[in-house]
Amino acid sequence: MIMIESIKTTVLWILILSSITLTWLLWTYQPEYDALEESNETYVEIEDLGDTRTLSEVVQPRQIIIHREDEQSMILPLNDVYKDILQELEEVEIDYVYPQWESQAPSIEREFTGMELIFDDPLESEWIEAFFTMDEEHLAIEQVDRITFLLNPEDEENTDLLVQFVDMAGEAVYESDISLTMSDLEEMYEGTADKQVSVEKYLFRGESETFQPVSYVTTEPVSLEKYTYETTDLSAKAFTQILFNDPSVIENYPQAGQGETYTDGNRIMSLNESNSILHFVRPDIRGGSPADVPSVIEDSLDFINNHSGWTNDYLADNWTETDLDDHASFRLHVQGLPVLASNQGQDHYFMIDVTRAANSITEYTRPMYQLANEPLEKSGNVTLPSFEEVQEHIREYEAFGNRAVEDITIGHYMVRQRSYATFEPGWYVKIDGRWTMLDFRSNADLEVSVYGLE
Repeated sequence: MIMIESIKTTVLWILILSSITLTWLLWTYQPEYDALEESNETYVEIEDLGDTRTLSEVVQPRQIIIHREDEQSMILPLNDVYKDILQELEEVEIDYVYPQWESQAPSIEREFTGMELIFDDPLESEWIEAFFTMDEEHLAIEQVDRITFLLNPEDEENTDLLVQFVDMAGEAVYESDISLTMSDLEEMYEGTADKQVSVEKYLFRGESETFQPVSYVTTEPVSLEKYTYETTDLSAKAFTQILFNDPSVIENYPQAGQGETYTDGNRIMSLNESNSILHFVRPDIRGGSPADVPSVIEDSLDFINNHSGWTNDYLADNWTETDLDDHASFRLHVQGLPVLASNQGQDHYFMIDVTRAANSITEYTRPMYQLANEPLEKSGNVTLPSFEEVQEHIREYEAFGNRAVEDITIGHYMVRQRSYATFEPGWYVKIDGRWTMLDFRSNADLEVSVYGLE
């Protein structure tokens, strides 16, 4: 009996010790992670990542058109020519702005001499101060889709200009006298003759509107360069320093075959499997933005400026504001042309996207590479067919069916392999809000590659 009692006591103690050991293991268990190194480590020089930008540097016209009565030519946005013209316009003083008659609205029939700036998305009225020297504090106009400089019909010498601001949605035109002559305007685009192509007016949508959304399309083939750039990967560690309040408490969770995730418990930064795309999110913030806050473009501009994100030429592409959240996108431009598709598929490889909620930036997605300042070489010329030939191809391509073509433009196709990126210009058609790249390399049926863009 004594032996049996001893065995029972021994087993009982083994169970008690096992229970204590298991409890201790549970209490002290932590998942595997690679902690970032201590804060006394030398940080990456984050000021070398990117530059700051002003509003007029990221919000630019999609087209600048020179009007000579019944003839029009488009200045191709090459070699920073649009930036140069906008810098000149910043010196133009604008006084009192007053409403004009509907006869001054954009239309197929309207002809004038001067220059027209066309924006893809309307500008907020307060943004006009970023483009001109304004004396008037509050503009009557709510938003601006087009800005037109034209000869003042009341000027007997036929030299002084007026500026007109067109609000397409509000169907309104506002005008102002300016101290700018026709010769001053011509000096702004002097030297751009080799960048001008002949264009004609075209309506992608119905012609019955009072304010017609007139577009300008090329009347002749266009020859453009193909470029190759060396690329440099951006440092993930640099962005942990930029995006987190205290980098010393960040934990790094490698995801098997799916990239890496960094978190401080409130903010999450993820990299895809090739470390080519960064996605930063703050899941603790939800809800729409309150009233009377800056536009999402302005907040996004400030956020990226303060987080060293302007690593190349990104221009505002579109922006929306809703009751739930606000969104802004910035598209990579190379030698003035937008990048509209890539061999890597996702548009995140050439877009910066920002989401705002509750007056805070809640999501930030961007490419993790940077182009060299100058191309390695010019990889030859690409001759693009005229708009008329593009139309013929579209008519023959039955897959488009009855869906309306909303827009046609010239943009780059990016091929990124290893540490190099090549950019080749081509024609793109916008259907159902998505850009489609047209392939003219075959003389047979038109081939297309579709890359959806929000």
